[in-house]
Amino acid sequence: MITVVGMGRKTGDLTLDGKAAIARADVVVVKSQRTHAAKAVAAIRDDAVFCDDLYETAQDFDSLNQSIAQRLRSYDANVAFCVVGDGSDDTTVPLLPEAELVSGVSLASAVVGGCMPSGCAVYTAQDLSSATRLYVQPTVVTCIDDKYIASEVQLKLQTVFDGDTQVVFCCGDRITKFALCELVKQRFDYRSALFVSPKPLVDRQVFDYSACLDIMSVLCGPDGCPWDREQTHKSIIKNVIEEAYELADALQQEDTPHVVEELGDLLMQVIFHLEIAANNGEFESEAVYTGLCRKLIDRHPHVFGEVHAANSAESLGFWEQQKLKEHRIKGTAANVSDVPRGMSALMRCQKVSSRASKGGYEFESVAQVADKVREELNEFLSADGENRQMEGGDLLFAVVNLLRLSGADAETALLVSTEKFVRRVTECERILADNGTSLKQLTGEQFDALWNEAKRNVG
Repeated sequence: MITVVGMGRKTGDLTLDGKAAIARADVVVVKSQRTHAAKAVAAIRDDAVFCDDLYETAQDFDSLNQSIAQRLRSYDANVAFCVVGDGSDDTTVPLLPEAELVSGVSLASAVVGGCMPSGCAVYTAQDLSSATRLYVQPTVVTCIDDKYIASEVQLKLQTVFDGDTQVVFCCGDRITKFALCELVKQRFDYRSALFVSPKPLVDRQVFDYSACLDIMSVLCGPDGCPWDREQTHKSIIKNVIEEAYELADALQQEDTPHVVEELGDLLMQVIFHLEIAANNGEFESEAVYTGLCRKLIDRHPHVFGEVHAANSAESLGFWEQQKLKEHRIKGTAANVSDVPRGMSALMRCQKVSSRASKGGYEFESVAQVADKVREELNEFLSADGENRQMEGGDLLFAVVNLLRLSGADAETALLVSTEKFVRRVTECERILADNGTSLKQLTGEQFDALWNEAKRNVG
């Protein structure tokens, strides 16, 4: 049987229950002789076993904890395992689920004033460094043994807290306050711990997703922004479309600062709709997160299931198969009808023709669809004014199919060509201004020369 005895922060913290557990144990194991726990145990008995030799041979903390747990289980006797803190905050203890715990004074007690704040997260420095995600909430970090660990803790905390956020820090019996960015400059020992609490929302410079939700909740609340409170799902539909196009433009331009800004603007639209829905009692945001996560899991059976995808084409095939099941689509007609009508005409055209092709409505070759383009062009040129729009649409539809069969995305292709035209017109205007002339003054030959010069300059 193993009993974990929390030895507290200092020698005098050992409880009566802890003393009794140490006294009656057959074997007493102290995690390290270099801590106050060794002195406290020595006052009770002089036959303690220490684990310092394992510290010297372990390659990392994980292997160290495994070795200590193995040593403890090797004794066929009642073992008292003496650790710093309250016992539960020790890194070896999670590997001993069968052990009983005699609690002591927590390492966090000095930095939180003896009373743990509501909703406080508690980490050892090791656990914090390996955590995949942190949240902006009151946080305690213990076992900050040295500057190397402290630098990792500081960098990790500064992903969610401002660098100038005040922290309470304890090293030994000394308690100080300073900015989070000054942590690595401090002195450390095995009892070092810190406590950090987020600044008020309006004073922060580093935010996370939950802060976005909080801000939007304030804006749409009783004392928020009158305009925001008046909006409905329908009133801001155009905003979603505009922000999506602005993001697409930033991505196309490879303008990273602009991409960051536009991603935020698009995210705001999502959060805005979530807040409107919550206020109207339509659905909670968890319904959206749940739906998304379920979809991602279900449509990736080659990742979360037992099937295998050899390449991206097979991965996309699994996605499409699952999508058809979810939407209960059993035929090509239902599949093409399922394409959203809110898409741009060009994008919807390619999506409809692509889905139709999977049902057998497909050209045999690029040459065949090229002939179709020529046929539609002739029909457009010979059409009267009444039918020209319809024939023009048929021509565009044929061109979209030509691009699709050639492996090009029609929407992207047109965006690129339009931007190229804008660049060339801008360059022509610059050249004309430099020469003190205007477009109207040029002959056809001069215009061709101007256009070719602009092409050479800007592509």
